[in-house]
Amino acid sequence: MTLIFQLGTNNWQRPKKDGSGELEFAPGSGVLHEAHHQAYNAMPNVKCYSIYPSKNQGQPTDPKADYRVFELEHDIPICESASPNSSKRWHGFSEAEFDAYVQRLGTEVYDYMKACEAKEGKSFSFVIAHHAFVNVIVLRNVLEKREKEGLPKIPLFCFVHGTAMKMYKWELAGQNTKEFPMRFHKMMVEKKYFDDVKNAVNACFCISNDQKVIIGEVFPTFPQDRVIVSPNGIDVTTFKPQQKSLSDVLAEQTKQIVWPSPPSAEVCKGYNKIICFVGKFAEWKRQAALLYAMSELEKELPNMACLCAGVGPDEERDKLLKVCKELDLKTTYILGARSQPQLAEIYTVADLGCFPSFKEPFGLVFVECMACRTPVIGANSGGPKDFVSADVGELVPEPKETTSLDTVPDGIKTLSKSLSDAIRRALKEDWKAKKGPACMKLALDKFTVGAQVSKMLTDAEGLK
Repeated sequence: MTLIFQLGTNNWQRPKKDGSGELEFAPGSGVLHEAHHQAYNAMPNVKCYSIYPSKNQGQPTDPKADYRVFELEHDIPICESASPNSSKRWHGFSEAEFDAYVQRLGTEVYDYMKACEAKEGKSFSFVIAHHAFVNVIVLRNVLEKREKEGLPKIPLFCFVHGTAMKMYKWELAGQNTKEFPMRFHKMMVEKKYFDDVKNAVNACFCISNDQKVIIGEVFPTFPQDRVIVSPNGIDVTTFKPQQKSLSDVLAEQTKQIVWPSPPSAEVCKGYNKIICFVGKFAEWKRQAALLYAMSELEKELPNMACLCAGVGPDEERDKLLKVCKELDLKTTYILGARSQPQLAEIYTVADLGCFPSFKEPFGLVFVECMACRTPVIGANSGGPKDFVSADVGELVPEPKETTSLDTVPDGIKTLSKSLSDAIRRALKEDWKAKKGPACMKLALDKFTVGAQVSKMLTDAEGLK
């Protein structure tokens, strides 16, 4: 039996410990960790155990539970300045606070791994650190301690998510030293976490060829032949065409919103076309470009609504609301957080999904949207270049003004023109009817979670 241990960097979507029954919103990397955990445990002769952090969740009560919560008294620390549910940045930790966090997490991981092995009667086959930062440090410390006790050496794998890479890129760029002083990249290099495949990270998994290139830029000493591209998968039991009508979805999803005021039932019934955006409030997601595009499209297509789902820091939310107010947007609705089943309903009734991020690491929302038979538009950078073709949508050109994260604002208006042109064509040519079947086929053929984790296991075995 293959016994796997995963250390996550974000919470899963489970009930809060306050007894309200409300589910804690889970960011993308938390959703992915949970999906991987479940997919591994659905495979024959495989067992997976996991730990993830949360301030709002308690320990599972089921004695058969195969996961634990690393309980926090503060928000989950993040690598960037923007997160759907936290503003507590690693760069805000003092050295003492950072060391204490690593030490406490290491103790819990060590103890839980020993308990799991006692239960299963065998040692773990390998461990996986989600994100190329703190979890790598913790797991290497734990594995070194175990080896000193005479336990067998086991491989440390790292599933590289985009936010840690962005943090390192900000540090290396040296253009925002107030928020991103050179600190953690220097530490990772000096400690050789990505420079010793025998005693540190043995192999990396990433979600796109673009991310593989970035790993090479950030950690040039890590062997590229040990970076395995494993495209993200989705839960096809959730993301599939839904039964609710456009008017019903609009009425339900606009009852409580961030912008503007909720529309009346009559107004909702007047819409016959929908564009959707899903993503956190973050400058690099470039939701602002879609808002500028909608300022033109609202005048041309009064019967079309734009639904934008997602959350993030108040500062980033306020920037977007300022744009909405300046443009006097009326049929563009900022919804706030929505659950995965609600997103599936939105994707299904939408004519088009528009996700114009700058160098999106993979683009899970693209695949979720396509699985609901809806075409997509994005920008020609990052992970979506690997799978978005004319059969399923379009990637518009990157604006010439934007060449890096810090120049994202400079290209917003140029990008908005490209988006509005593409959206017009998509609606005029009825991409929903013509491209919808190919969208769903692509998602089901290549992007299920089961296929992703199976490929990871096969490719990791091939490295030995």
